[in-house]
Amino acid sequence: MVEALNKRIEENADKMIQSLSEIVQIPSVYGEPQEGAPYGKESRRVLQYAMDLGKKLGFETVVNVDDKVCYIEYGTGSKLVGIFAHLDVVPEGKGWTYPPFGGEIHNHRVYGRGTVDNKGPFIASLYALYSIKELGLPLGDWRIRIVGGTNEEKGMDDMKYYVSKCGAPDAGFTPDGLFPMSFTERVINYYFMSYALTEAPTGSLKVVSLKGGNILNMVPDEAEAVLEAVDEAGAKKVAEATAKYCAENGKELTAEVDGKQIKIHSKGLCAHSCTPFNGKNAIVAILMFLAEQNLGGSMGRFLDFFKEKIGYTTDGSLMGMARADECGKLTFSLSKMEIDESMLKWVVNIRLPFTYKDEVTADWKAQVESVGIKIVDMDLHKSYRFPLDHPLITTLRTVYEELTGKDSTPSFEGGTYAQAVPNIVPFGSIFPGTPDLCHRPDECIEIDEYILDAKLFGNAMYALTQTDK
Repeated sequence: MVEALNKRIEENADKMIQSLSEIVQIPSVYGEPQEGAPYGKESRRVLQYAMDLGKKLGFETVVNVDDKVCYIEYGTGSKLVGIFAHLDVVPEGKGWTYPPFGGEIHNHRVYGRGTVDNKGPFIASLYALYSIKELGLPLGDWRIRIVGGTNEEKGMDDMKYYVSKCGAPDAGFTPDGLFPMSFTERVINYYFMSYALTEAPTGSLKVVSLKGGNILNMVPDEAEAVLEAVDEAGAKKVAEATAKYCAENGKELTAEVDGKQIKIHSKGLCAHSCTPFNGKNAIVAILMFLAEQNLGGSMGRFLDFFKEKIGYTTDGSLMGMARADECGKLTFSLSKMEIDESMLKWVVNIRLPFTYKDEVTADWKAQVESVGIKIVDMDLHKSYRFPLDHPLITTLRTVYEELTGKDSTPSFEGGTYAQAVPNIVPFGSIFPGTPDLCHRPDECIEIDEYILDAKLFGNAMYALTQTDK
């Protein structure tokens, strides 16, 4: 632990917090690609902010990697420590107490989308490196590079591109997980599916449309369906059934009758899809209501399958797919769905233990294909597992123990750039016992913990330059 570095980080804390407040005000949600902005104009704007800040802090090496990634570097050595954070965010969702893109300070916390995931850790890492630079700490034959991506929330294409152009670091971390650190992550699989609605409903109600979900690694907090009854009296009965279902099941569905059509709006609670049990899936609430309406036909068979095999569960247990190992437990999240009168399209996100990676796709196919659901595409991520005596692991554990005085037994959660960039692992930024508000309303970071983040990042990046590798 470098006491001078900790002291300098404390001296720079006000500037660091101000920069966090500023960068949070850029709503860097993925947007329509355009020339010079492959992930949308706001993602490009946040990239520019990061580069401008790097120059303002006096760094000589500030590089734009084709408008997808930027990096800020210090040192002249031949070996590289890399810190990989992302500057893009998921949509804000509903239910905020303070403006989601305000960067406001209340109750000794900075509020806003990205304060934790992951603009805050980027800014903390940058100011940690700035403090190292100010102190002139010797790096030997090493350089330290802070890398900011802008497509992590949409599939990490940015970092795959970066590695193809710039290569991998010799060592490093991504501050996009949990403290103490992770030595492995669950595998992340996305399955894109379709189901043809070839047989008309046999009951007195049909689904005209249903739509919900946007970001695939986020539990959808809103969904809407348009239904059609045989007449207005039937539509009113559906509205009454909706109210009864909500009262009995604690769901937030509202029904609006217009002639024989019923528009149902579902309000849930957004959460990160790695912890879907922390959210309330708005699509699932509609599907489970519809499963009780005896639609018949193709739609009815799909709803029967969904209720029997998935329902409100998030662990795969109804399908016999519940698994767990030292990487954690399997989780299942319905990310997106679109239905019209002829086709149902949906996307699920399954995060699974490392030891289940070779069987999960076959097991999922067996479940869905037996009822006529087609898998039209798959996005299957790779994962990793470091031995616990690896120098990267032992170095980060030592830094955490020295600074916090707490146990450093590695965790296993995350879905981070470590799956795209070799030789790095997640290191922070959420402390044990701190609520995980990533992708949720009122995302915020407590200021004292934020300063400790910066100290941990600074000491870790410096300690890695003192290793033999």
